[in-house]
Amino acid sequence: MKRLLAFAFLFASSPVLFAGEAETQLVDRWYSALASVNRAQITDLLSDSAKISLGDLDIEQNKSEFITSLDEWEDAMKGSTIRHAIESDLNGVVIVIVCYKFPDNESLGREVFTFESGKILASEQVTVAESCESFAQ
Repeated sequence: MKRLLAFAFLFASSPVLFAGEAETQLVDRWYSALASVNRAQITDLLSDSAKISLGDLDIEQNKSEFITSLDEWEDAMKGSTIRHAIESDLNGVVIVIVCYKFPDNESLGREVFTFESGKILASEQVTVAESCESFAQ
């Protein structure tokens, strides 16, 4: 009986215990899809009501607008790499430091993700440096 109660407790609490892990896995999948410009995976990762904000450019896109912009992104990603590291993961908000290395320049950014029903609800990005020199992964 004690084992059954222990199992029931573990099972009941597991969504709380593993919620952060699931969200960081979504973020990992996001950057992988972004690097390979995998439109199907990006579409799947974003909530239908997703908002993508590029703070430095004063641009906010909904899911459809973001997917449409991937044609330009695909050109930018030729010969480019993305590296990221989770800075924090707390209460459904994941903050990431990300290095975008393009053939002619690089950018270090901070991105804040929020989630809804296992999908990315929002991504807010700001540039923190014009170089990835301080990025340690």
